[in-house]
Amino acid sequence: MDAKGIIYGETALDQLMQWLHASGQPQELEAVIEQYLQLLRELVMEAQA
Repeated sequence: MDAKGIIYGETALDQLMQWLHASGQPQELEAVIEQYLQLLRELVMEAQA
């Protein structure tokens, strides 16, 4: 593994935790998974740009 390829910053998991906290109430597992996948898509699109 090349250390030059490591990018530090906020991860999708960090963003998911913020989303859950901001919602202020429990979420269905399906909603959590959908949100996580959306966050991952956005991060991939940013990385490819």
